[in-house]
Amino acid sequence: RWFVKMRRSLTLSRSPIVRCFQRDKLSKAFESRLFPKASTASPPVRSSSAVPPTPRPVWYTAPPNYAELPLDADLPENYARLRTEVLKFIDARRVIHDPVRRLAFGTDASFYRLIPKLVINVETEEEVSRVLRLAGELHTPVTFRAAGTSLSGQAVTDSVRLRLGPSRWDRQVVVGRDAGQVKLQPGVIGTHANATLAPYGKKIGPDPASLSACMVGGIAANNSSGMCCGVKQNTYHTVQDMRVIFRDGTVLDTASETSRAEFARTHGALLDGLANIARRIRGTPLEQLIRRKYAIKNTTGYSLNALVDFTDPFEILKHILVGSEGTLAFIAEVTLNTVPELPHKASALIFFPDVVLASRVVMDLKMKADPVAAVELMDRACLRASKNPAIVPDELDDKVAALLIETRADSKEQLQAQIDRIVQTVRAVPTSLPVRFTSLASEYTPLWDIRKAAFPLLGAVRKQSSSLVTEDVAVPIEHLASLTLDLQALFSKHRYDDAIIMGHALEGNLHIVFAQTFTNPAELEQYRLLMAELTDLVVSKYNGSLKAEHGTGRNIAPFVELEWGRDAYQIMHEVKQLFDPDNLLNPGVILSDDPLLHLKNIKALPATHPKVDKCIECGFCESHCPSRELTLSPRQRIIVWREMQRLRDSGEQPALLKQMERGYEYEGEKTCAADGMCAVSCPVKINTGELIKLHRADLRRPLERRLAQMVADNFAAVASATRFVLFAADAAYRVLGQSTMAAVTRLARRATASTIPLWNAYLPRPAAPIALPRLASSERPKVVYFPSCITRTMGPASNDSERRSLHQVTLSLLNKAGYDVVFPAALDSQCCGCAFESKGFPDQESSLNTKLHRALLEASEGGRHPVLFDTSPCLGQMAKHLQTLPKSLPSLKIYEPVSFVLEHLAPRLNFAPTSESVSVHTPCSSKQLGLEGRFHELASKC
Repeated sequence: RWFVKMRRSLTLSRSPIVRCFQRDKLSKAFESRLFPKASTASPPVRSSSAVPPTPRPVWYTAPPNYAELPLDADLPENYARLRTEVLKFIDARRVIHDPVRRLAFGTDASFYRLIPKLVINVETEEEVSRVLRLAGELHTPVTFRAAGTSLSGQAVTDSVRLRLGPSRWDRQVVVGRDAGQVKLQPGVIGTHANATLAPYGKKIGPDPASLSACMVGGIAANNSSGMCCGVKQNTYHTVQDMRVIFRDGTVLDTASETSRAEFARTHGALLDGLANIARRIRGTPLEQLIRRKYAIKNTTGYSLNALVDFTDPFEILKHILVGSEGTLAFIAEVTLNTVPELPHKASALIFFPDVVLASRVVMDLKMKADPVAAVELMDRACLRASKNPAIVPDELDDKVAALLIETRADSKEQLQAQIDRIVQTVRAVPTSLPVRFTSLASEYTPLWDIRKAAFPLLGAVRKQSSSLVTEDVAVPIEHLASLTLDLQALFSKHRYDDAIIMGHALEGNLHIVFAQTFTNPAELEQYRLLMAELTDLVVSKYNGSLKAEHGTGRNIAPFVELEWGRDAYQIMHEVKQLFDPDNLLNPGVILSDDPLLHLKNIKALPATHPKVDKCIECGFCESHCPSRELTLSPRQRIIVWREMQRLRDSGEQPALLKQMERGYEYEGEKTCAADGMCAVSCPVKINTGELIKLHRADLRRPLERRLAQMVADNFAAVASATRFVLFAADAAYRVLGQSTMAAVTRLARRATASTIPLWNAYLPRPAAPIALPRLASSERPKVVYFPSCITRTMGPASNDSERRSLHQVTLSLLNKAGYDVVFPAALDSQCCGCAFESKGFPDQESSLNTKLHRALLEASEGGRHPVLFDTSPCLGQMAKHLQTLPKSLPSLKIYEPVSFVLEHLAPRLNFAPTSESVSVHTPCSSKQLGLEGRFHELASKC
């Protein structure tokens, strides 16, 4: 039973790998987690039978029954009443009040932390509407959250958080044959929207550095822009229509005449109020101020430009909602006008002796209207943080500044002409290194990775327990060099020696990033003084924007009046009063009377484990995590881990710690696939799975370790037993039929407290025995073939059209290409140890991997012949082992199937492409090895 459970866990945690090799129907089965109902986060079904349940084995942990978790004792009465009312129409699993998930779902990427009293995962507009009405009646403030990548504290709350329910707000609708518009729900990730538009040669205008993680709801609510969109292609300038849910639950669709007419009837006062404010501003010095302020990037306060750009109150309404940070209404859908995605691109990273010369080039590019799509400025400290000497030579002077320039065109000829024109402008000033543009994606992508990763990379090298602060200012472009020098002097004065400066130079927009500890009053005072001088510098000397594109949040809320003046600030209060008279939507964000708000509720980032201490909780990892919609994401696992460690170290609240440890067992440990996909998108390559595997190893009891050692020592017998179990299941299916077989396994699962897995028609049959081939001729090339334990035990499903096991297909292909196949000795007992490491048995993994390595060395004649692994996790496991060996030992040339076919078999085979469509799924481990492009390359040959 232990091994069956272990195999089931392996199957679940490695489902992408199995999915790759077991074809269509098995893929669908694993996509639904193979055990559709019983292995989700549903509360366990309580039997009315008097028969006591079977005791659960020590390795089994059921999902908690969320409806029965105790409420916090200090939950105020109005929140308790809200929860009671919400449970009448929202499932208890989505009304969250346990400490683990409230903490995990209550964070964002800023350096602020508030823990919500309730988190509600909403899945429909109707649910949002009803919750908002109840919140209004019970006077419970509400904050909305999408991806949680905000940097200014606009997505944290100590009240009620409405969180987009996983996979429920991701609808995309392309409008028009030319995809001139796209309708997006707030849960759509930015890069997913662009992937949908890519076949049309279009994209959305905003392009923040977090585009692969942030969601459309946050993009719209923060008026995101980015590196290439400037001030003309941000959300404000590309929004066409919206579906909006107001504080009283009313839904408005600005694209529907019927909806507009009904809204005008019921909310005429709101529309009239906006129109009256706009009329009062027109023709006054305030109008001139607003137009001047929005000539550069500006997200400080509300989008007052809506009041001078439009006269139609509906146009004012939807544009003032852009950048409102959830303080005015909930954006349930947004229709954006798309922008062209030109097919040909080239980039260059150009180094200048100092920032003054770099800024002069920026001015020249702007004045001459040279065809640049983006110009990113990076100071020497920013370049140094990249730690990439192949791109940024170490010998560069300390005053050096760089411009990362990109140009785009419709054709290669036009692209080259644009490059020549830009180079001519650049050569008017001296450069530290020769100017070189590249149009190869493999060369310009690393350049942009340096810029995109600068913020989290600095976070990775910050002092332990410090927070990473980012300020985001903009000035007229002619002041760019002067502002940069002033900022460097300011940082030197206040002893921020690690601060870096970077930004969107064409827009005069600079991002200032530095580490700050907040552990004592002196450090708080240091930050207060810096912010006081910084805000005064930007506003008084340069008449600039205190927040260019990151949103006001809590960070700049105390300084909004300083930037805008009393009259404009009063207008913002009038707007807030029209939409949210009771101040229940995200209070404290954008508008605040607390001059010290930016110094309160600072997030603690204690050192807890070297594997994750570099994490700044940016959230870039979340979109790659297999369990993010079931329980927690990697960021959230780290957040809770840190808090538990803080409680252990401080000795505070032992009862809370115990409750969190109990909750973390399922939410954090049991449901982590530990596949390392989080490291793929993490800028500093944190693999949260490694922490979880170490945690699992700490949890293992002596009995479990002895059982694991028994399995490792008798692996051949265990593999044979697994094949027998699969054979028995398949035989029973053939005798009983599908419906009876499913019913029987459901009963068996219930009787064994969910230990026995559910059966379905896509369960694999046992793999065919491996026929050891004879070596045909010494003239033929040789390959050492290692079929994984999954390949050796699991074959196709009974109803699969492909009847051969994977190793049979592999051997056929190798023979067709003229290869002799050599198997490692004692094949049945060989294993890479991946499953053991994943489940917390590192000693068994190490012994099995070492044993396999010796066998492969012998079979390959000391590394003379290539070694083929037919599943990439095995390859990845062996690759990690090889990195620990002395370089003096013979090296193995190891391959997974796709790379081996392309490098060794393709020249020996004739490909006859078919007209079929094929879905390409790259397993997690192959992505980590950087092989995604090779999968597409091979598929295109077929």
